[in-house]
Amino acid sequence: MQVASTYSPVCPGSTIPSVFETVQGNKVPVFFSRYPAGISIAAREVEDAVRKIDEEASEEGTRERHQAIVRHANPYGSFFTIGHCSAFPERLVLFSTLAEVLWLHDDVTEEMDHASACREHDEMLKVLQLNIDQSIFESGSMRQKALAVVLQKAIDIDPKEAPTMIKELRKYLATFDCIGGDFTQMEDYMPYRIANSGYWMSSYFIRWGMNMTLTEEEYASVEQFDIAMGNVVGLTNDYFSWNVEKDSQTDRLRNGVMVLMKEHQTTADAAKAMLLGVIVEQESLAAKLKEERLKKPASKKILQYFEAIELYVGGSCYWHSTAPRYQIFE
Repeated sequence: MQVASTYSPVCPGSTIPSVFETVQGNKVPVFFSRYPAGISIAAREVEDAVRKIDEEASEEGTRERHQAIVRHANPYGSFFTIGHCSAFPERLVLFSTLAEVLWLHDDVTEEMDHASACREHDEMLKVLQLNIDQSIFESGSMRQKALAVVLQKAIDIDPKEAPTMIKELRKYLATFDCIGGDFTQMEDYMPYRIANSGYWMSSYFIRWGMNMTLTEEEYASVEQFDIAMGNVVGLTNDYFSWNVEKDSQTDRLRNGVMVLMKEHQTTADAAKAMLLGVIVEQESLAAKLKEERLKKPASKKILQYFEAIELYVGGSCYWHSTAPRYQIFE
């Protein structure tokens, strides 16, 4: 974990409880987000829980176990403790372990052809039930068994919200890899990439992590902001992961650099620069949409959601810009 001297207290005027410390993104040369970043005060607890779930949900010596080890090698903190720093500690531990199982699942299925991957997604969907019979999955895959255990804990901590949580998780598994083949237009790719990056699941769990529920009317008032921020998250991952993904042997290379190369018949370097421009443009759009929304009365929940999503987006850029798995230079 990053040394404490680089942390700062929560910014004055924050609407979120003191569950995180801010980090200095501007100290990282390749960090480019306009948004702040933080790290949870429960970082050590979360990291320990995630390492434990990796051992329970993957076999030693496998590619997915290796990927997990590399993913959590970032000395500046884990993706969950940075991106979801606004969550209450107990809920952050549960979300992090749940999301880690799904990340392991993604690492396994991304190497498969699309038809085989979809069959694996269907197997994981069987776990996502409100009334889980964990004994059914004792003989299933390690990922199914681990997901059933942690999902039950998440249901127990908030039974009232459990049906919505199950719905959001099922939506993620059903949509994040729902299209085979490649994209040739950015306007078609971006809506897909939001779901594929897990943004809709994450934005829901940001609310869940703060024990927050927005009404349909409240969410509708910030939905366009959420879409713009989702574009930023998905494309930021593409920007940093291009160097390690470009030579992947897969039937569905999903990266905005490749999409822009095809759309504009240009080089990888030019497309990557263009992608950064798209990210900055989407950040600017999100800022404008927030400004327009705040011209109208806004509840404390809305203000907290704006701040939490900004921390998530800034945190995503901060984590990607410091994660060893992406620090490959040509």
